[in-house]
Amino acid sequence: MENHDIPHSAPHSPGVPDVRELLELAGLHAEELPEGSLEGEQGYAEVLYLLTRMRFSSEEALLFWDEILRHHQGLNLILGRDVGIRVAVCDYFTNLHPKMRDPVIVEVQVLLQKEQGALVDELTGLYNRRYFNDAIGREVERFKRFGQRFSLLMLDVDHFKRFNDTHGHLAGDDALRTVGQALQNTARSFDHVVRYGGEEFALILPHTDAVQAIAAAERMRSAIAATPVRVNGQPVPITVSVGAATFPEDAINARDLVSRADEALYEAKRTRNAACSFSERNRRFPRAPINLVVLFTSQGGQPASEPVRVTAMNVSFGGMLCLSPTPILPGTKVEVALDVEAPSQRGLRVSARVVRLERESDESGFSVALAFSLGTQEERRDLVRLVELNESRPL
Repeated sequence: MENHDIPHSAPHSPGVPDVRELLELAGLHAEELPEGSLEGEQGYAEVLYLLTRMRFSSEEALLFWDEILRHHQGLNLILGRDVGIRVAVCDYFTNLHPKMRDPVIVEVQVLLQKEQGALVDELTGLYNRRYFNDAIGREVERFKRFGQRFSLLMLDVDHFKRFNDTHGHLAGDDALRTVGQALQNTARSFDHVVRYGGEEFALILPHTDAVQAIAAAERMRSAIAATPVRVNGQPVPITVSVGAATFPEDAINARDLVSRADEALYEAKRTRNAACSFSERNRRFPRAPINLVVLFTSQGGQPASEPVRVTAMNVSFGGMLCLSPTPILPGTKVEVALDVEAPSQRGLRVSARVVRLERESDESGFSVALAFSLGTQEERRDLVRLVELNESRPL
């Protein structure tokens, strides 16, 4: 997502209408919004995207809409007629809060056709990798706002090189089209079916937990196994291997979710024509690499006279590994503030216990392993936001 400047404004006024009324003002229809966008603040960002093709957070979008609607009223008074929301949006982002350098007026159907061409794989008619990157980011955003988990399936055609060598590349193209059609026919209407690259496919499954994901993987595998490819009029069987991973149980960022689904796919490829789900043998929760400031604001239940400033190395829903300039003995209970510079800042605060202490070196200090439990959905969503924010920072 681009780093857009937030307008300098107070929180949005009560005059900002709900999403349905905003759609009507802009001449848009509810069917054009992603599922679930009519409820909650995310709809304001989606309406703005339909009008500008720029991505904003829901908080940014609300502030922008507050200013755009007031700008619309001002334009109407000056010109003595209703200029329309679209004109007000264009003028706002061109002149008052510049985001668009050279806007071009184009019929919406022409725009949609061009966008569709950029997001669709020419061979299979499925969505492509560019669409995948945007869609998986939207699902992570949906979890951060509403706590809705989702799953990812990665599929690979078994022995595809052998198939190409035996039957030729044109037959190989037919095989990929056949697999793509079988996936589309088997997926739900709101699933995202993607040709990830080469002979690899992906499905993003909204509102899907780990149990439902492996069941979906089996359905996909069975559907493809039951759909042979026609080569010179003869049916030739083809199979796929499938790996499944679920957000946030298996990963707490999109990149790691793809990696975990790939690991599960690799396991399925051991036998082929199989479906496997990701599971870490040694950890209850997946860990994400991170590099941020952590303050120990108390130790042993007593407020610290001077908070200990440490660096987190990785973090999960169940704990954290960090480097500390001073030793903190195992068993010590500490209050931890993540991603803050001073005790007065909010950040993400949790109670933790030191479970391991190791001396790294004279220069780097001590490795301290903490155990804690993020028991609420809101705490988990805060950690996902924190990890994502850390990833977007320059090194």
